[in-house]
Order: sequence, then structure tokens, then C-alpha cells
Amino acid sequence: MNHNESNPNEETEFPKRSREELMKIIQQSSRSEFILDEMQRYGFWPDDEGEPTLQEEMIRKETSLQKDLNELLRKQRQQKNHKFMLRKMRKERMAEAKKRRKETKAKRAAAKKQRAEEWKRKQEADIVYLGEDVSYGLHLKEGDKQKLSTFGLPHFETIEALAKAMQLTIGKLRWLTFNRKVSTTSHYKRFEIPKNNKEVRVISAPMYLLKTAQYWVLENILYKIKIEEEAHGFVPSKSILSNAKVHVAQSLVVNMDMRNFFPTITYKRVKGMFSKLGYAEQVATVLALLCTEPETDKVRMDEVDYYVQTGNRYLPQGAPTSPAITNILCRRLDRRLAGVAAKLGFRYSRYADDLTFSALDTPQDKVIGRLLWQTKMIVKEEGFELHPKKLQVMRQGAKREVTGIVVNEKPNIARKKMRQFKAVLHQIEENGPKGKTWGKGDNLFLSLQSFASYVAMVNPQKGKIFAAQVQRIRRKYDSDFLNISFEKKKKTTDSKNEKKKSWWDKFLGK
Repeated sequence: MNHNESNPNEETEFPKRSREELMKIIQQSSRSEFILDEMQRYGFWPDDEGEPTLQEEMIRKETSLQKDLNELLRKQRQQKNHKFMLRKMRKERMAEAKKRRKETKAKRAAAKKQRAEEWKRKQEADIVYLGEDVSYGLHLKEGDKQKLSTFGLPHFETIEALAKAMQLTIGKLRWLTFNRKVSTTSHYKRFEIPKNNKEVRVISAPMYLLKTAQYWVLENILYKIKIEEEAHGFVPSKSILSNAKVHVAQSLVVNMDMRNFFPTITYKRVKGMFSKLGYAEQVATVLALLCTEPETDKVRMDEVDYYVQTGNRYLPQGAPTSPAITNILCRRLDRRLAGVAAKLGFRYSRYADDLTFSALDTPQDKVIGRLLWQTKMIVKEEGFELHPKKLQVMRQGAKREVTGIVVNEKPNIARKKMRQFKAVLHQIEENGPKGKTWGKGDNLFLSLQSFASYVAMVNPQKGKIFAAQVQRIRRKYDSDFLNISFEKKKKTTDSKNEKKKSWWDKFLGK
């Protein structure tokens, strides 16, 4: 059937194509080739000839070239789109990374805040760090309840319980015990007292809050530990008089002194003492820090005072807890020395760092030598040292003194000292206190009153007479005593300032 004779309305022979199909065919070939194919399909262009016409060949060639061009353009677009996509992907990744960083930063900030809040809560309820060299063991919180019960000591489950018992907050307790290498504050006021041998004794008086805490430790812990009968220093119901009475009317009295007694007792020894009593290492650490102080130098820079730690922590001479701690640490020393004394026929007593031995019948020199040698060895083994220049061997016929009290026949004060005191009181009562001195203190009246009380302790009858005379002098020259005290304090302050200036000049090379 000829195409020219066909019915154009017959849809079965020439189906109608949709717009989408037409666009797809055009995109796959070309517009000219599509028209050519359609014209041939509808019979408007002959397609049964042997060779294609030049026009048809050109159309086909154009279509092929157009396909090649379209492919190149497609690849070019793909290449451009690839770079665009890379840039887009980079931007998206950067945005995502910024978002993640922001989220991470927020999470870290929240975690940091949470840790800070947890640390704050922990700080309010516990102590986990107290400075260099002393914080090890603060995590050990288990004590020996049985030991504590044996000694009759209070037990603390936590450090918070200890602070509560002392009526302190955890913050205050941490502030009092923190071991600072350099600090602008000090819990002690230090001053010097001259000794008889031209040396000075450094006294460290604790400030009010620390002193209150130390008194709590003294009353609730230290005084509950039973010490040896031979100890008389800073023991309730005992004194230098009770120490002297042990050696009254003895033919031979031997006095020895331990050198650097308080500095010898370091922080580690004090902590070990509290641990042996049964306290957990955390509690023992805090108690030991409360009762010790570091060796420091005071340096002033830019109008600010700095306290620079220069040595180990040790017992301060001036703290109320120090003597009681020495008595506890010297229990074995006292037992051993008392055993040696009894074996060699001597009596023994100790007042702080003063060791006294006495014998009713004067022993042979070799026995005395044996006593001295064994005492030296025991003292060394217990971690102390005898002062080589403070050995006194007082025999019968000479004045025999124990801690300043004469013990020849009965406890008494040396006659020479009594005459001197009596003379000073008479001169002051007659001529006034100006130019007069007694003892080594800055306050003349307090020095007179203290010695009168000392006499009353040993000899109540004479002490009462002296005390009455001191009160008469005070009433008569009250204003003069005040002026003298003020002048001495000013002189002492000027001397200290001069020493500081001299130190700085030397330090700066002036």
C-alpha cells in the first residue's frame, strides 16, 4: 500500500507521539534528523532509493556532529558541575564541621561546668589536695577503730566529720593546713627570745583561728594519750616543781639537754604518730599539718610581705600542741632511759628537752660514764641528739639544780637570784622603774610579776611577800611602766627594721 494512498486519519498506521517522546527523540538525534525521519515515515521523503541524497547525508552528518558536540558539552558541564559540587561539598563539610565544633565546644563547656560543680561539691565535703609533698595518702580514709577505741580517741568517718567536730568548715580547715611554698599570709607570728648563751630562741605563736584548732586537738586527742610518769613538761598537774622534787636531797645530779628538740620532730614523725594512734592517713595528714609549720623566710617585695618556705615542716615552739606531741613521741625514750637509770641506781625525769638523773649515793665515775654513754646511744636511736655543751654533773657539797630549782635539801630558788630580785624591787619602789630591768621581756612589770609567781610556786611564803610588793610598785608607778614598755617596743621595732634594711642592701649588692 502506497503512503500517498493511505488514510491520514488512521491512527494504527501512524500513531501519535507524546510531547515527551518527541523531546526525547530530538535530544537523542537532532531537530533536522528528526524532521527527515518523520518526513520519510509519512512518505514525504523517499527512503527506498539505493544511495542517500547529498542533503540527507548532510543532515545525517550534521546530526552526528551535533551528537559529538552535545557529548562534549555534556562532559564540559559535568566537569564544571564537578568543581561546583566539590566547592559545594567543601562548604557543606565546613559548615558541618563548624556545627560539630560548636556542639563539641558546648558539650565540653557543659562537661567543664559539671566537673567544676562536682569539684566544688567535693571541695565542700572533702580534702583531696593540700600542696606539694604532703598530699599523698589523702585518698586513704580507713582508720583503725579498735586502736582508737583502745586509746579512748574520737573516730571520724570522713574529714568533714573532723571539721564539724572542730567547728570549722572544710574550706577553713584546708586554709589552715595547706602547705604553700610561697604565701602572702602566715598562720604564725614569730619573734625571738634571747638565751643565756647569747643565742636566740625562735617562738612561733599561732594566730587565733589556728590556735583554737590546736587547742581542740590538744584537749580531744593529745591529752587522752597516757604518757610515762617520768615526763613532767607541759603535763596537767605537773610542773618544773614536780620535776625537781624527784631529785631532792640526792647526792649526785646529772643534767643533759637535747639539741634542737622541736625542729627534730618533723611533719613525717608527727603524721606517723597520729597514724599509729589509729587515724586514717587522710585524718593523720590534716592533724599533722595543723600541728607543724614550715621553716620560712619573710621577704618584702613591692610593699607585699611574702613567706617563702626554705625547709621542712616541724613542731613550732609556741604552739600549744607541740609539748604534748613531744611527750607522746618520747614515751619509748622515757621507758628506756628509766630502765637504764633503775639498773644503774639512778632516778630519772624529763621536762621537755631537759633530761635529769640523780643518785642517793654518789656512784663511781665508771658508772656515771656508763650512764652518759647509754643515754647518748638511746637518745640517738630515738631520733634525737644530746647537746654536748649542756652536760652538768653536780656532786654533793655543791649547789644542785634541776630546771632552775635548787634541790639540795628541799625545793628552793637560788639565794643569789632571790637577793637580786629583792634588790631590784627595793630600787624600783624607792626610785621608780626608769632604767631598771629584770629578765629578758619587754614589759618590766610583767617580768616582775612572773618571777614573783615563780617564787610563790616554789616557796609560797616568800612568793606572797614579793607579789604584794610588786602590786604596791604598780600602783605607785603605773604610768612609768607604760612609758617604759612603749619605749622598749619602739626600740625593738627600729632594730628589726634596721636588720631588714641591712639584709636588703646586702641582697641588692649595695
